[in-house]
Amino acid sequence: MIVFTKIAVERRIVMTLFYAFGVILILVLAGVYLHRLKRRASNARMEENKSQIASSEAAMTFDDIPDVPIPFGYKNQWFAVKTSDSQAVIKDLNLVNVRVSNWRTGLLGAYAGYYFISPPVQGWTLVISLEMPDLNQSEDPGPLTAILKLSATFGEACYFGTHRVVEYHAWAKAVNGNVVRAYGYLGEAGEELINEGKLSREEMEHHLIFTGTDVEVPSLPTEEDVLLMAKLWTIDPQMEDVYAEPATGFIGTPQ
Repeated sequence: MIVFTKIAVERRIVMTLFYAFGVILILVLAGVYLHRLKRRASNARMEENKSQIASSEAAMTFDDIPDVPIPFGYKNQWFAVKTSDSQAVIKDLNLVNVRVSNWRTGLLGAYAGYYFISPPVQGWTLVISLEMPDLNQSEDPGPLTAILKLSATFGEACYFGTHRVVEYHAWAKAVNGNVVRAYGYLGEAGEELINEGKLSREEMEHHLIFTGTDVEVPSLPTEEDVLLMAKLWTIDPQMEDVYAEPATGFIGTPQ
């Protein structure tokens, strides 16, 4: 009886080990299979991304058919330079690979990292590019250096930037080679990047006075404030009540 019990126990142990080995083998095989599926899916996505990038690059052409100004401003950055000499602005910024572009394709290029230099609008030339250095970067020349130089040449230049994802909102003005006002806030870090110069009349009149986050009820800037400051200091980037004949500007890249 004891012998049979011992044999039965050993048999159960063997069966248990065999079952456990089978389960482990199945899990290993399933893992290998899932890994291969993921790798195939990843490769497929990679190829799809490459195809989309190639298609995007191939599609990035710039029309020379004149058109009227198109609203812009959200999730973008730009300079406003008080001059109608767009080509002189290009020279002052040392842009290269310059070619003619209208508003429609130029703004598409601006969101892709090119610099779109607009035709003059009510005495201002706009330089628009999502990828230009902002106040949170250490790249040189930064926006303050750029408008300082532009204002030394043309008398007045402004910088505006806004991006709702990281809550980056900024504006700055330079006159005759001096930055007279600069404000920048980065909500992602909860910090004021710069607050230089006296509050402008436009900021005070429209109550654009901010507290930071270290108070019970903070007053913080928004993208609408950036667009409003651009409208008050230069021209409205949303192009409301702005009239201009169809024209072309330029597209270029920094050196």
